[in-house]
Amino acid sequence: MTLPYPRTTLACPVLLALLAGLTAAPAWALEPLNPPKQVTPPADVARRLDEALQRAARDTALPPTADDETYLRRVSLDLTGKLPTPADAAAFKADADPHRRANLIDRLLVSDAHAVNWARYWRDVLTYHTPASGNYLRWQLFDRWLTDQVRRNRPWGDVVTALVTASGVNDECAPVNYFTAQFGNQVEIAATTSRVFLGVELQCAQCHNAKSEPWKREQFHELVAFFGRAKLVQHKDVTGRGTPYAIEARADGQYAMTDLKDPKRLIPMTPRFLTGESVSPDAPDGERRAALARFLTAPRNPWFARAHVNRIWTALMGWGFYQNLNDLGNENPPRCREVLDLLATEWAATGHDMRWLFKTIVSTQAYQRRLQPRPDSDSATPVAVCPSRLRPEQIFESLVKALGFDENDRTIAAPAPSSAPAVSRHTGLRNMVYQAFKVNPSLPQDEIQGTIPQALLMMNSALVDRQVSTKGKTFLAEALAKKMADDDIVTALYERTLARRPRPEEREVCRRYLRDVADRQEAFEDIFWGLVNSTEFLTKR
Repeated sequence: MTLPYPRTTLACPVLLALLAGLTAAPAWALEPLNPPKQVTPPADVARRLDEALQRAARDTALPPTADDETYLRRVSLDLTGKLPTPADAAAFKADADPHRRANLIDRLLVSDAHAVNWARYWRDVLTYHTPASGNYLRWQLFDRWLTDQVRRNRPWGDVVTALVTASGVNDECAPVNYFTAQFGNQVEIAATTSRVFLGVELQCAQCHNAKSEPWKREQFHELVAFFGRAKLVQHKDVTGRGTPYAIEARADGQYAMTDLKDPKRLIPMTPRFLTGESVSPDAPDGERRAALARFLTAPRNPWFARAHVNRIWTALMGWGFYQNLNDLGNENPPRCREVLDLLATEWAATGHDMRWLFKTIVSTQAYQRRLQPRPDSDSATPVAVCPSRLRPEQIFESLVKALGFDENDRTIAAPAPSSAPAVSRHTGLRNMVYQAFKVNPSLPQDEIQGTIPQALLMMNSALVDRQVSTKGKTFLAEALAKKMADDDIVTALYERTLARRPRPEEREVCRRYLRDVADRQEAFEDIFWGLVNSTEFLTKR
């Protein structure tokens, strides 16, 4: 297709030098992908990924394959955000089909729980840093829209296009909330777009040329200029809908960068992408942002597919190809570059099929192996899943499954949701857990630490205290009323909380504790409480 604007040479200085033949490509330089014309089945790509990973790891010993209980919990939490039930575990164990793991993956990927789980993940990724209040960010509408995108398996490139080209009122057009959540601030929108969709922390070049990365100040502001005619407009409150906000096009005007030598002087910026493509300074808002969407999602863009693959791999495997999710633009080479490029290239060939990417990663032998400790060095190559803390939504869903409560039960004490900005994603019990465990989903796992409020919630909250009790409408009360044997109750507690049966040594510890504590009911409450407060309960293993 012929574009109605001139193309330019590549803007990145390193790539300019490459074109001029002045320097050899540095080890960290990312080249455009060359995806095959046909889509490769996930199983075939998974096998090639395992082979490439083993080559990268060289002599590293491979952990054995995880047992079915471990795999079922891991893949259920990853794909749906929920623990498997004891009935799920029994059915999976009884399934004699040699392809039962592949069949399980297919079932989970088309479940509504998968759509909800990953929609919430992307909601938090896109809006974690926003200070916007309810009128600027319509949480429920945005949630529903993101859930529908995942449920339909809409190509990731199309989702991103919908976000960066959205116009309209934010309580009518859900993707507009991507802009209104940033108050229509063009600088913040450009920074988020670069960070999330390209894996490039470009905002560091807002005020000066980046010191450790190749970006120039002009490049950041040229990216901002794509949003230069998108204007935030406040609408009137009609029929109690609150005060909605809209993104509308300005008819004229240019985004300008301040001259560092003369702060009173503003320099109009041409909308130009990081790979050099640009549009005319006179291009209207719709044309600017439509062009940006094409540049973002094009195979020629060396960051788009790699950034998404790196993010999903990190979420599933507990370690990434880069130390940080926003490091694709720095001078540090990726870990296991062959694996990254292979997966990104094959994923690009699918047209950015989100479901294909999930299935491919969780089908690898690396994903199916037993847990591996996190390596001490960034240069070391893991060959299996590394432990990672569950996300706030996964923790809440695990508590629902383990403790057996209704999240809308108002008889369980929970702090009222705050009316402060950017807090009211949820109400009641879910909000209580979410706020305690809220964390930036883009942080590296080794930077996520437990906090005192989290420990207090798990140890002392009315929710946990009431639901581990042997009195009231609880699991333990029901089990004791049915006169279940001690071993059966212990087994059920492990299955509810950790999605596995107790090991022989754990069962013996519980038996001994039941003998030593005079009050049987109190002993069971302690065991239940201890399992809910265990590190394993909060960790993907």
